[in-house]
Amino acid sequence: MLGKSLLWQRALFPAIGYALCGLAAGCAGSGPLLIPVRGTVKLTGRHLTAGYVSYRADAGQGNQTLHIPTGQISAEGRYELFTNGRAGAPPGWYKVLVFVDENQRQGAVHPLRPKWLTDEKYTQEETTDLRVEVKTPAAETAYDLQLE
Repeated sequence: MLGKSLLWQRALFPAIGYALCGLAAGCAGSGPLLIPVRGTVKLTGRHLTAGYVSYRADAGQGNQTLHIPTGQISAEGRYELFTNGRAGAPPGWYKVLVFVDENQRQGAVHPLRPKWLTDEKYTQEETTDLRVEVKTPAAETAYDLQLE
């Protein structure tokens, strides 16, 4: 009797394990709902031509995502956010950070300290005054950023 029970367990447990792995892979592969986020970045009315934009969840406004959507600023001053390699950002309110380091633009390999081309307040969650709500539908210019 013990032999049949052991055979049953050896057959059943791997089948359950494979089923659970399949479900987990299916869920993990789909990822969070992402909304397309594209915009321009201007500093005192002129397009920035390099750098990065990073959205950080604003927990004070109810956004609990752990994702950090990020995008590169093009030579035309445009950016598009990506989350884990997929275009877009999860819905919710975000604090927006902008990083434009003059040292990197000039090709410095290991600068000691960044030389920010924007006000340093835009490089930290605690000091940035840029806030954006990612939602659908959104106005065409909803994600355009104007820095001082």
